[in-house]
Amino acid sequence: MTVVLALFLFLSASTMVLDLYTAVRSTQRAVEQVYARTQALYVFKSALPLAIAIIRSDDPTVDHLGERWAYPIGFKTERGELTISIYDEDRFINLNRAGEDLELFRNIFSYLRIESQYLERLLIWIGKKDGSFDSQYPIKRAPLHSKEELLYVGFKPEDLQGKNVGETFYPGLWSVSTTFSSGKVNVNTAPPTVLMLLDNRIDQALATKIVERRTKEPFRKPEDLVLVEGFTFDMLYKVRNYIDTKSRFFHIVMDLKTGGYNVSFSAIYDREAGRFVYKKIY
Repeated sequence: MTVVLALFLFLSASTMVLDLYTAVRSTQRAVEQVYARTQALYVFKSALPLAIAIIRSDDPTVDHLGERWAYPIGFKTERGELTISIYDEDRFINLNRAGEDLELFRNIFSYLRIESQYLERLLIWIGKKDGSFDSQYPIKRAPLHSKEELLYVGFKPEDLQGKNVGETFYPGLWSVSTTFSSGKVNVNTAPPTVLMLLDNRIDQALATKIVERRTKEPFRKPEDLVLVEGFTFDMLYKVRNYIDTKSRFFHIVMDLKTGGYNVSFSAIYDREAGRFVYKKIY
């Protein structure tokens, strides 16, 4: 009996010690995460002027993927390894322009195989059309602040992330859109899929030719697109109001590895206004 009691007390004590160790370790990790986040914040604040200088150092009259900002840079700091990547946000289609460029968005939704009712919902959500729809969230009736808001609008996840229809894969709306841009697509930086969304006559072959042409020599003005074999003046007339060859908004992403943790920082910089319109650390 004494042995059983001793064993019971031993097991109880062991459980208490294990629970205490788990709680202490959990608290320690939480403290470490806060410390790593704080250290990362100092690094990001110090590195931001460098990222801005890189963006502003190139010719602002034309932006293309051969410029300095388009290449990630990495280096070691006293607080860890830092990587800075800069992306042109004007390479995407601005969802908040749906009300102004309705024909373009009808083409986009058709190409991506998204039901037209969701375009109607988007227009109502951003305040470009009167009406309402069933939603568990209050209808915003104001511009989107993030692409994730499309979930509140009621879009299907597969329409946002991409889906297969038969043997064909269709990209998701998230992969071709933004909520921060000048409203015009930079044809020097836009992915082939975005180029194809501008006009249903721009197929994969023509989009590839456009990319090949701009790789050799960036387009200085939108009209230069007619120098690409197969791109007609009629196409130019159709897309002229949707395109540009320079960018205004740039997405700065910083990743820091410090103390066994990874901390990231994301910001959208408006080069024309010289200010940030979005910042997030995670």
